[in-house]
Amino acid sequence: MAREGEVVSAPLLRGALWLVLGVWLGAWFLFAFSVAPAAFRALPSEQAGGVVAPVIRSLHLGGALGGLALALLARALGRGLLHQLVPLAMAGLCLFSELWVTAQIDAVRDLAFGADGNAEALLRFGRLHGLSMGLYTAVGLLAIGLAGLHAASDARGAKAPRLGRISPNGAKNHAESRENA
Repeated sequence: MAREGEVVSAPLLRGALWLVLGVWLGAWFLFAFSVAPAAFRALPSEQAGGVVAPVIRSLHLGGALGGLALALLARALGRGLLHQLVPLAMAGLCLFSELWVTAQIDAVRDLAFGADGNAEALLRFGRLHGLSMGLYTAVGLLAIGLAGLHAASDARGAKAPRLGRISPNGAKNHAESRENA
């Protein structure tokens, strides 16, 4: 229940935080361990790239929004600076990957794989793709670390409920119970 002056209760904020973080991690791992490998197993590389490109774009943009949301939720919950900076760093990495790395990959793709493809463009594509995968992995690892940070914070904040005292005659002291709720 929200205290006087609180706009949103802490349990609701924690629930929203875990929902955003869970969706992010779930989407990230589903893409990495299912969607991308299946696409590249079932389709020629160029077609598979065409399938995964819009998915990774959605993950990058969703990650940028999710990182901002996680930082704001951590702040609203009074979590430490690290809880707020890590998701902002994750959002920044997603935006960098989408706006710079993916843009560079798109620019060099036809030069590398087109009819007049050349070895230099293919090498550049490989480097950029490696950088993209490294950034993707870094964001995933940071998300796992962030989940650990929030789990530790939640565990420290969890206390056994106080139910009030039982008087010698066996009656519960309801006034004290209401104060401790």
